[in-house]
Amino acid sequence: MSNTESVTVGGKILDNIALSMYKEAKVIFREYIQNATDAIDDAVKDGVLAEGDGEINITIDKDARRITIEDNGIGISSLDFKSTLLGIGNSDKKLANNRGYRGIGRFCGLGYCKTLIFTSTRKGGTKLSTMTFDAEKLRIMTESDKKYTAEIILNATVTFSETATDTDEHFFKVELIDVTNDELLKVTLEKDEDPSKIETVRDYLSFVAPVEYRNTFSHREKIYKYAAELGVKITEYKIFINGEQLAKNYKDNFTTKNGADKIFDVAFKTFRDDENNLIAWSWIGLSQFKGVIQKTKANPNHMRCIRLRSGNIQIGDENVFQSRKLFTEDRGTTYFVGEVHAVDTKLKPNSQRDYFANNDTLKLFEEKLKKYFAELHDLYHYASDSRSAFKAKIQPEVFMLKIESHTPAYQATHRAEHDAALDNLLKKATEAETFIDKARQDFNNNPAAIAAQVFKEIEADAPTLEDTNIFYPPPPCCHCNIGQQKLNSFTKIFMKSFSRTRNSKARSSLTRLTRCLPNEPPRPVNRTQLQKQIHSRQFDEARDVFSAGVQR
Repeated sequence: MSNTESVTVGGKILDNIALSMYKEAKVIFREYIQNATDAIDDAVKDGVLAEGDGEINITIDKDARRITIEDNGIGISSLDFKSTLLGIGNSDKKLANNRGYRGIGRFCGLGYCKTLIFTSTRKGGTKLSTMTFDAEKLRIMTESDKKYTAEIILNATVTFSETATDTDEHFFKVELIDVTNDELLKVTLEKDEDPSKIETVRDYLSFVAPVEYRNTFSHREKIYKYAAELGVKITEYKIFINGEQLAKNYKDNFTTKNGADKIFDVAFKTFRDDENNLIAWSWIGLSQFKGVIQKTKANPNHMRCIRLRSGNIQIGDENVFQSRKLFTEDRGTTYFVGEVHAVDTKLKPNSQRDYFANNDTLKLFEEKLKKYFAELHDLYHYASDSRSAFKAKIQPEVFMLKIESHTPAYQATHRAEHDAALDNLLKKATEAETFIDKARQDFNNNPAAIAAQVFKEIEADAPTLEDTNIFYPPPPCCHCNIGQQKLNSFTKIFMKSFSRTRNSKARSSLTRLTRCLPNEPPRPVNRTQLQKQIHSRQFDEARDVFSAGVQR
């Protein structure tokens, strides 16, 4: 191309950067918020604002179909106003310091309103600058078969004005007039709307925006402390929606497909390169991992999944790691609540901010994430195995209690079947005891280990016979046939418990056994002595007393 030839920028570029770039309408709030946070940071750096005094106010008027997003950041001077806002991709923001560094995010509102207005001034200035886009006309021109250049479209759809202003003012305001997308106007749900299917702007921003953790989240101080120890600052801003301050809506309690669960602690992880430089860090909530955290009408669980953040603004959505196939199972991330904070500036958000641009740092980051997520996969499976072990431990006695609820005739005709089932349950109970004993030993050896903490939480909540809600029939007569059958079955439980594990299974089965052991002939057993010996762990003596009584 010769030096005299000019470059023509087609109007379709406006469609690409403003109308077609984002998959979800609510993303425009994220774009304007990240620009606002950059402006606040600049104001603090220049001494215009004190640290912590920056604010972003979002006003959504559903009836008027109007959205306003205003910050008290550095603002734009009248001299730079036109060139800054009409320049495409020529932002002077630096990647290491700014979140909205590409210089195209400000156009995102053009696709969702009829009129888009930017208003700003900078401290020390005397003019208030306003730029108005006829967004409806702009869309018509970009979609036209006629090949308009970007310059022609902007000249036809943009107007500019200035008015006098107070020299102390500094702000930037975005206004969307006649909003065309109902999703952007939904701050609260209607009475019959399902929160698991409809996400409000507040719900969306409570996990996307760079705001503080909810003050009722028990573990937030521990997260702040860990970040400080790493030398990392979690940048947070005061963001208000219709006057109400926004916070990350993490909670201690949540529901899974298998019932209620609770975050009892948080665990941390760092990701470093070969030179020990910090790439990212993360926290996850520790729970019993009872199952997939589901979205329901009663509890939409908006906080579920491990979120990816850069500059404390969310990258992508809750499925960002699932979409990259970094978890062993696709459902894996839905067992967890947590965040991964990218720190290395070489992890560059792409233009849509739904992930990072490909480079060597990203490749290394994903390798480390995949290894860590494999550990998390093992963790929630270990939690499942632990719960199963505690259930299996009591199943022989649960089974016998269920058998007792049947008639003597039924029990007599199904005796062989019941004996076989009982043998199988006893085998599984023994395996469960072995698992539990090892887990307890692992906890004693390293109580700080994540798996050990999860196990102890599960053990404290382990089911007992009383939790089964099985009807306890009155003690049977040991002189009748059914009493003898029960005695034989409970004897099998009792003796196998002693011979294999010598633990609480034998002690708990004593209660069932004493229903079948009379104090008078023909089978006298000193139940008081037996009970004392068992609870004092004199197992051999207890076994001898029991054997002498039932075999006489």
